[in-house]
Amino acid sequence: MTAPDYAWQNGRLVRWDECVVHARSQGAFWGANVFEGVRAYADDGAMRAFRLDDHLARLRRSMKSLHMGIAHSDAELKRACLDLVRANDLTVDTHLCVVAYFDQGPNFDPLAYTTSTGVHITALPMPRSPKHEVGAAASIASWRRISDDSMPPRIKTGANYHNSRLAQHEAVRNGYDTTLLLNQRGTVAEAPGACVVMVRDGELVTPPGTSGVLEGITVDTVARLAEERLGLSLHRREIDRTELYVADELFLCGTLAELLPVTSVDRTPVGSGRRGPITALLQNHYDDVARGRSDHPEWSTLVPARQEVSA
Repeated sequence: MTAPDYAWQNGRLVRWDECVVHARSQGAFWGANVFEGVRAYADDGAMRAFRLDDHLARLRRSMKSLHMGIAHSDAELKRACLDLVRANDLTVDTHLCVVAYFDQGPNFDPLAYTTSTGVHITALPMPRSPKHEVGAAASIASWRRISDDSMPPRIKTGANYHNSRLAQHEAVRNGYDTTLLLNQRGTVAEAPGACVVMVRDGELVTPPGTSGVLEGITVDTVARLAEERLGLSLHRREIDRTELYVADELFLCGTLAELLPVTSVDRTPVGSGRRGPITALLQNHYDDVARGRSDHPEWSTLVPARQEVSA
């Protein structure tokens, strides 16, 4: 992949290679950062960022939990995201990463208290997964999900993703596409970077926010669309491991994953072993709303024309 021309850092557009954080910064050294992934979708010649305001609100909640302050308002970060997409002439589906980080502490100590912070934003073309229709094969990870009393998953921080990385790499080494992590109680938490939704006996079920999961924006979108378009409620309750084996359908949902069918767990077919009908319907409804073709205009932010971009 060819790198885009620009990134955004600390208040201005910079050349891609100039978007740097010092190796001894706390954000780089110990993962002392918080971040959001945001998708911008292409449709009929326009680019629209999906649920950008909600992502920035969750970023603020993560910062609050880490007692982190930054020099930029949500309005400034929102404009920066839109400016960056247009400055790079991105006209295909795109993924943005908005990262707020702690910079170097006193005596360059990665553990020292500091109020020195920064923000960087990058944007890359990001097509949807090739497994979008055929589905992914998942395992149950041997690694347990981190918990709120040690490394709170509710905080979207880079350091937490070491847990996800261990589980995902284990799954790939063992011949799977992805994996599902159980929490300390032995019930389902989430996949690396995505929430889990099960369809069983005509009901949609996802683990609650107290199960060691990130409180998902995409799963909230799914809940709203399922209720409005299909007349189905999304129930939030604990899910046992063996329920996954007998589920009718299973899918992951997240900004990067979108709605990704899981067609087997531990090499046991889920339902028919193919993408299920409810999953397919929700994928179509999600695509329509993400591209601004249907209801919920409040979720869609139009990227301004080139001449409106602040260089």
